[in-house]
Amino acid sequence: MSNDIHSRGTQVRIAIACLIGNFLEYFEFALYGFFAIAIGATFFPSDTATVSLLQSLAVFGVAFIVRPLGGLVFGLIGDRAGRRASLSISILIMGVATAMIGLLPGYDKIGILAPILLVLLRCVQGMSVGGEWGASSAFLIETARPNNRGIRGSLPSTGAAIGLVFGSLLSLGFATALTDDQLASWGWRIPFLLAAPLSLIGLFIRRRLEDTPIFQQLQSEEDRPKSRVRDAFRRDQAKAIAITFCFSWICGVGLFYLGSYMVNYLTVTAAFPRTHAIFLTCIGLIVYAALCPLAGKLSDKFGRRRTILFGCAGHALLGIPMFIALGSGGTVAVILALLVYAVIQAPINANTSLILIELFPASTRLTSGSVGFNLGVGAPSGFGPLIGASLVLWTGLDYAPGFFLSGVAVICGFVLYKLLPETAGRDLLSEQDATKDLVSSDNRRSPVNSARHNEKAPTP
Repeated sequence: MSNDIHSRGTQVRIAIACLIGNFLEYFEFALYGFFAIAIGATFFPSDTATVSLLQSLAVFGVAFIVRPLGGLVFGLIGDRAGRRASLSISILIMGVATAMIGLLPGYDKIGILAPILLVLLRCVQGMSVGGEWGASSAFLIETARPNNRGIRGSLPSTGAAIGLVFGSLLSLGFATALTDDQLASWGWRIPFLLAAPLSLIGLFIRRRLEDTPIFQQLQSEEDRPKSRVRDAFRRDQAKAIAITFCFSWICGVGLFYLGSYMVNYLTVTAAFPRTHAIFLTCIGLIVYAALCPLAGKLSDKFGRRRTILFGCAGHALLGIPMFIALGSGGTVAVILALLVYAVIQAPINANTSLILIELFPASTRLTSGSVGFNLGVGAPSGFGPLIGASLVLWTGLDYAPGFFLSGVAVICGFVLYKLLPETAGRDLLSEQDATKDLVSSDNRRSPVNSARHNEKAPTP
């Protein structure tokens, strides 16, 4: 494969192999978010629907606690055994755990064991998901042409959005075809079972790929350092890890709000019929999916730094007004708010994969980036839907979730403005992180064309 790595056919195969994992990951997120009420009633029966929903969303967030550990384990696999090995193992584990949730008996059948097993399966998912994003990002970006990394790096976010859309439409179909009782008792389980064949297809495609030319060259150079657990905790990379935490935190909160919490917000807080809420959320997700490649292309032209700071500023300024519109109960206002949400979220997510791969040293990039990335997109983001729902309950304000969204955007935007270097056009074989590059503050804030001539192509 290495001799024709940039051929159209090879690039399409690589894209499909990587996208199917991101698709499956967020397909499951969508299912869990959209069926959170039914899952809450099945595993956490209560006289109050809101309490069951909060408990269900808490379990949604539990998986993210173990996500940093998964990122570290699969990061080591990716840096030592190869990107392909990490991708193959993660998608298999993810598919099995998701399908098992669909088969898990409820509280009425096995009592307290039911929610315990649900939590364990969510933790297994968290482990596999912790390694999926970094490995797929590395595969896509390390096989891309230097001037086309933006679009290639946006594909994990595009795949995630497609998974969310597919999960949304599938949920809409089941909600329309089944009665509420059927949906609550067994209907919600069927979509989870689809993960098993999808993961097997993904495994088959991934096993047929060779590893990236970057990884092959790293393996051929004996003087290159080998990845170790301590690379995730190196003191000299503290700045790079802080940057990674911030861009992944605002990325995760924004995406999980849109992809997992929005349907429940529109249903429980804004009092929309559930099918109507799913349909409206789909509109926002489809627009977001279409905007991700455009945001990636813009980051190639204007730089990662400018593009991601634009998204942070948008969330900081518009987070509360968007939720005022979302809670208004008006269909037009909700659609406009979701469109604005998509416009300011796509620049953040499309750049997440790019900065993660371009920021860290070549031989340890997945291990080094695992802690900051998975801490940010892990528990602080995964509990975002729970925090949003709790803020509404505690304050009585329909727009209260906007406080958390805007607050995270302000914190992350400030840190990124101060610390984030321009990473576009970096040599992917460099053995230092991008914060140590000798660039002026003017270059750091400027478009990236001047950096591209320094790009060193990997040797096939």
